[in-house]
Amino acid sequence: MLSYVCRQFIIRKGRSFLCLLGVAVSVAMIISILSISRGMRNSLNTYMKDSGASLVVFDRSAADLAFSRVSVETIEKVEKIQGVQEISRANFTIIMGPKLGKKSTLASGLGVIPVFGRVFNERMIQKYEDKLIAGRLPLEKSELLLGTLIAGKLKLKVGDKFPLFREELLGIPEYEVTGIFETSLGWENLGAVAHAEVVQQKTGPDYALLFVYTDPEEAANTRELIEKDFPQLIALPASEFTDRFNQQLDYIDEFIFILSVIAGIVGVLGVLNTMMMSVSERTREIGTLRALGWSRVRVMTVIVLEGFVVSIAGGLLGMVLGWAGTEVLISLFSGGLLVASYLPGIFFAGLLLAFIVGAVGSVYPALRASSLKPAEALRYE
Repeated sequence: MLSYVCRQFIIRKGRSFLCLLGVAVSVAMIISILSISRGMRNSLNTYMKDSGASLVVFDRSAADLAFSRVSVETIEKVEKIQGVQEISRANFTIIMGPKLGKKSTLASGLGVIPVFGRVFNERMIQKYEDKLIAGRLPLEKSELLLGTLIAGKLKLKVGDKFPLFREELLGIPEYEVTGIFETSLGWENLGAVAHAEVVQQKTGPDYALLFVYTDPEEAANTRELIEKDFPQLIALPASEFTDRFNQQLDYIDEFIFILSVIAGIVGVLGVLNTMMMSVSERTREIGTLRALGWSRVRVMTVIVLEGFVVSIAGGLLGMVLGWAGTEVLISLFSGGLLVASYLPGIFFAGLLLAFIVGAVGSVYPALRASSLKPAEALRYE
């Protein structure tokens, strides 16, 4: 029976391949979006865990964290609140690939570079010293750290100098690479860590986020004091901050569900159309098989199996295309800022979609084929 199904696939290879490709594209889209969504969640969870912060403080009026602004004056006052042991300030900008010599790195597909502004207090020193694989921490504003991935792409090593920004900031034309670091986060390894005052020339004098460190027992009380004395600020426990970000990603999951339904409908229609045309073209053949003793159940099984072969093959191809397409998307169009998490469950979801498409799309053609009467089918022109 399986050899008969494969033979029919070869005979009608053009139409079957188009149907297979339609299923593959649907599955690939689902896998790609799911992988990036899960990758973003995992990255934030890892980043917050590594920071060790008790509270994350940002501007209450900011519609998005990218627009959060906390002034230096406010930070200095927050540092004096009871329970606050230390504050790590963070600002961040994304720049276009710098020019190295006469050639722009954009031409080589490097795209954008995230630049993290850091004040190297004791906690930041400890964080980056533990991650250094070469060199030392920056001591001057004209010095910086590079992640392993960006250092490799720019072909830079410790001691090299290059114009990170396309304009001079604080009168610094070039920056010396004093160290190269590696973390568990791909997007961080694709970035540069510069002095906070340098990055402030791009972002303004304020900071986007404050990571506040307290004793665990004092965190709740410190949060109340910060929000009481500074009503323009929100102070969230690190876990709650992560949950809030993940809630925003829930919208992506809703989009994925809607996309899955649409992809499933399109896939079902593709399989349905292919199998209906196949049954129509093989009416006399099916009549002959029925006359030779094939039962209605056997005819139905063959048609359903044909639908499954096309759909499952499309699902397997879609898994490969989904992985490859995601890697291309991350490499060429996001500058490496996006990360993907290829969990087994994601690929299973893609294969399950293909299975459902095959089952639903082939049921009606199978019933139609099995209901053909041998005498009438043999007279079909």
